[in-house]
Amino acid sequence: MLERYRLGELLPEDFKELEEALAADENVRSRLIVLDESDRELRSRYPAEFLNFENSRPEKLRIPGKWKRFLKKTARVPMPGKIAAGILLCLTLPFVFYLRAQNQAEAHGIPRLTQESSADRVKGAALSHAELSVYLKSDAEVLLSDQAVLGEGSTVQLAYTAPAGERYGVIFSIDGRSEVTMHYPYRRGQGSLLVSGRRTFLSEAYTLDDAPFYEIFVMVVSEKSLNADAVLFEAQQIAKTEDLASVDLHSDEGIKRIFGARSLFDGCDVETLRVLKK
Repeated sequence: MLERYRLGELLPEDFKELEEALAADENVRSRLIVLDESDRELRSRYPAEFLNFENSRPEKLRIPGKWKRFLKKTARVPMPGKIAAGILLCLTLPFVFYLRAQNQAEAHGIPRLTQESSADRVKGAALSHAELSVYLKSDAEVLLSDQAVLGEGSTVQLAYTAPAGERYGVIFSIDGRSEVTMHYPYRRGQGSLLVSGRRTFLSEAYTLDDAPFYEIFVMVVSEKSLNADAVLFEAQQIAKTEDLASVDLHSDEGIKRIFGARSLFDGCDVETLRVLKK
């Protein structure tokens, strides 16, 4: 089921059930993280053309019964009629199978492709639908809202959702002492490729120290590869020069004020969540 979840092949009710299991059960999350890390390793080691080769092969063509009957009838038709029937079949079948594929996609919760939802969008425009989630780890993980209040020693679990397609991201936090901590990638020098199209839990939880006032979690998502060291350097400059306690980072104006003036974040989607410290 985890593999089908990663491929987006689950029915909506199964998808919801597995999402709940991932939020509540650390063993299930760990198994999913192992699959994700294996996938990232393969994608970084081999070219995209190699990995896409198997997926690019067409499925075995299955002809509906009504078309089989049509073909049997045409076997008795003179040659000029067969040629005309063949031309008609070539023109019609692609459209029939296209409609079937669209209907199957919609049955799995995938929207029908339209002009507005295609990959063609303004170059440099911000991505959409990225999401950063923070859970309080206890007997059962609790999803935290923005400005939830926690104390020293609380342990949180981060998760992200990136738009479908190849996306890169860096996740970090800034605390009340203006200290910056990197959460993803897990180590310096690692790639910043994200798992796309679904919620992904980080493999390492984070325990809050005694830094006062707040802990602000930030996720930067881009269509282009991100250098984690460069993003952290900018984050450190922001932590030192901006009064983050007074900025509404959940508004477009607040995000633009803090990140918009820095060219590194051009075309990036920036998601934040602030935890207040008691």
